[in-house]
Amino acid sequence: LDEDGSRRPIRSDDVNRYIRETAGADFSSKHFRTWGGTIHAASLFAQTERPESQAQQKRVMNGVIDKVAERLGNTRAICRRCYIHPQVFEAWSEGRLLSEMADANKRKRSIAGL
Repeated sequence: LDEDGSRRPIRSDDVNRYIRETAGADFSSKHFRTWGGTIHAASLFAQTERPESQAQQKRVMNGVIDKVAERLGNTRAICRRCYIHPQVFEAWSEGRLLSEMADANKRKRSIAGL
């Protein structure tokens, strides 16, 4: 609602201004989209067996990227380049994603108990 109590559309500028005022000048809505895209990709990879061949791994990666891109409303290329952290691809293709996610959960639980 505006100052008069009337409804008005919320634009990306409004959202980004609110985020900067709340979280600081270095944050924008893109950070949240990247965070969301990265978490969604990691979750999808965690549910997926890692094939042995690189060609099959590439097909699985493209499938995951396509699902994240659909959720975010972007193309595969934009999603891969801008909205999924590259370390997720690297960790999955090297077979260490699940162990890194488990380690992160352990660290989170130990911090919560302080």
